[in-house]
Amino acid sequence: MAPTAIRRPLAVVTWLVVSVVGLLVSPLLLAVAAVAAALTGRPQPLLATKLVIAYLARELLVLLACGGLWLVTGFGARIASRRSQRLHLRLLRWFVHGLAQRVLTLLDIEIVADPSPEAERALTDEKPLLFFSRHAGPGDTVLLVDQLLTRYDRAPSVVFKETLTIDPCVDLIGHRMPHAVLDTSAAADCEAQIKLVTGELGPRGVLVLFPEGGNFTAERRRRALQHLRRNGQRRQAAAAEQMTHMLPPHPAGALAALQAKPDADVIFAAHTGLGLAAFPRELWRETPIGRTLKTRMWLVPAADRPRGEQAQTDWLNEWWKRLDDWVDDQGEEAPIKQGPS
Repeated sequence: MAPTAIRRPLAVVTWLVVSVVGLLVSPLLLAVAAVAAALTGRPQPLLATKLVIAYLARELLVLLACGGLWLVTGFGARIASRRSQRLHLRLLRWFVHGLAQRVLTLLDIEIVADPSPEAERALTDEKPLLFFSRHAGPGDTVLLVDQLLTRYDRAPSVVFKETLTIDPCVDLIGHRMPHAVLDTSAAADCEAQIKLVTGELGPRGVLVLFPEGGNFTAERRRRALQHLRRNGQRRQAAAAEQMTHMLPPHPAGALAALQAKPDADVIFAAHTGLGLAAFPRELWRETPIGRTLKTRMWLVPAADRPRGEQAQTDWLNEWWKRLDDWVDDQGEEAPIKQGPS
């Protein structure tokens, strides 16, 4: 990616212009989308247009708010102060919750959360947590983070790839708050960044990590199995072959988080119900209208966490198989056939 000093101003200006122009012509866009929906007999054109307009409106307001916060913190000199962090957390909550609610309303999606009693108590407590989640289907990150922000009043520190910072709102909030923004071409730096963010978790903090590294697809599963076999990781490959709904977890990030916070409880999270569309074309064909997002969370107390990298890697794989079994039990997704890939 281009240097931050060049990329960030260009991205902010571009998105400001796009947002303003998009909102100004939104009545025309909605009219065209309504005609397209009527001609095709499908709701996707109108739904997609409404979602884009809602996103542009939130994007514009967040960018303006970030500019204001930069000014009132002395041109960024006090951006890391407690007051500034509280204000940025409120801004993040407003941004994510607004988007999540718009998606749920327009697509008529219901969320059915079923955390274990132990996980529910831990989430409502003050103690920092590690949150390891499945990554599959459209919008799962936004909906899960919204649950942590609004239902549990948590302060999430999300681990995500640097490529997502093409959106200046993600870029600004991701770097001003304690999130782990990863350049995945430098593995050691990624682990160091995860350790740093995890080690600094305060009360009500929660590290959100998706160990699979990307949304589940059959092709990604096939490539992941091939990679494990080529690298002689037979034990992990054998464990991954038994999972028909999940990608094999990358242990490095989870191990880094576990090492940085040895006294933290761990929550494992699974979800299903919105399909597996991972790309725009698939999402257009398989828009999850009128669906139910089912979520399940389990708690592992810090005292029950294994010690040692190999034991923790096996433990992570065992939990991933448990999550895979839960997804299979829900009957929402067709399993990928087992066997050689």
